[in-house]
Amino acid sequence: MGMNAEHGHTGPREPGTVRSDLSNIHVREDLARAGRCANVHLATGRTCLLPFRHYGPCEFHNPQEAEDILRG
Repeated sequence: MGMNAEHGHTGPREPGTVRSDLSNIHVREDLARAGRCANVHLATGRTCLLPFRHYGPCEFHNPQEAEDILRG
């Protein structure tokens, strides 16, 4: 299965949804709490900045882009 299997491709996060994946090494907690997918490609350190539970494959971006999202 792909890296998104745990997200279920079910659409946008509903209010009050608890993310059980925050303790995983492949999820950036700060971005996850900001509503992003936050899956980290461990080999490159790039992070998916798409919304949590997005459809389709992850789109990985460099760390600077992730920091820009957090500064928002």
